Amino acid sequence: MTYTKQEREEYNIRRERACKQLNITENEYNWLRRKGEELHKVYENNCNGLYKTEQEYNLLVRDLEYKINVYKQECEELLYVYFQTDPRGATIYLDTKPISDSSYNNATCIY
Repeated sequence: MTYTKQEREEYNIRRERACKQLNITENEYNWLRRKGEELHKVYENNCNGLYKTEQEYNLLVRDLEYKINVYKQECEELLYVYFQTDPRGATIYLDTKPISDSSYNNATCIY
């Protein structure tokens, strides 16, 4: 996928703001974004009925969520994560305070 210069600049501004809010580096943000894309694809495939068993889906989700949780613990700032399983939107939300199910959209979206 290619982006225009303006789209790339807007993305860089969003990423910079998110990094400052969460006290993470651009590399950490990019890693989380890529893992979020992988997780999003698993949620989407499940929604489309591409997994033969629920166990297959759960194994993939558990593995990716585990990797993300371990990685966020390695960041300097204590971060809380919320996984949005609906494949119609962003997958990972992070914040420096606990995130409730009813207000996850107040957290920083990683996309």
